[in-house]
Amino acid sequence: MTPFAEHSAMPRAMRTPMLLLPLLTGLLGGCAVPQTPPPMPTAQVPAVRALSNAVPFAIDPRSGAIAAEERARVARTVAGLGRDTTPHVTVTGPLLAAPARAAVASLLGEAGVPAENVTFAPDQTGAPALQVTSYVALAPECAAWSDIYSGWYQNSPTAALGCSNQRNLALMLADPRDLVQGRETVPADGQRMAGAVQRYRADQVKPFVKGNSTSAFVLSPALNGSQEEQ
Repeated sequence: MTPFAEHSAMPRAMRTPMLLLPLLTGLLGGCAVPQTPPPMPTAQVPAVRALSNAVPFAIDPRSGAIAAEERARVARTVAGLGRDTTPHVTVTGPLLAAPARAAVASLLGEAGVPAENVTFAPDQTGAPALQVTSYVALAPECAAWSDIYSGWYQNSPTAALGCSNQRNLALMLADPRDLVQGRETVPADGQRMAGAVQRYRADQVKPFVKGNSTSAFVLSPALNGSQEEQ
């Protein structure tokens, strides 16, 4: 008897469940509850700590005169508080005239404080003082890649992913305050920047500075792709 004949000879009661078995398997597979993806690990971002110190100093509020010894002491103190980071200084005390503010900015510049990090906030405390705030970025400790193999097979994130980048960022920051608050855009000369575009459109691009022995491609409407020796 052939296999087809054997199948045909099977009772109808036995053939019906066998025919429905693939259909039931597909339906049950479609109703399966999808697995919840593993949670993303917490990002190990650098923590930023602010250290504030008050440095009193003597200055003439009008002329800005500062004794030589006082100037050296203040510059040395502020530079020491800044250490490897860029400090921010708020000048408090009596209202300072323009010459005095210029003298303070010059003094702080010698101590490594850029002018944009200096703020004048006169108050009623009387004696002038420098409120020096330094920001320190605490680099995260990166764990070992203990879950790297399970991450490969389960397509799940690893706990140490990106930690080395965050650690390097914390160690390289010149001013960790940038992680707390972004810097304001400094004023720019829009007319000068627009002039470069106008010269490009008018085919009047300025040549490179003479004395440069390297070759450069001057991209302008008339010299597009041509090489000019400088």
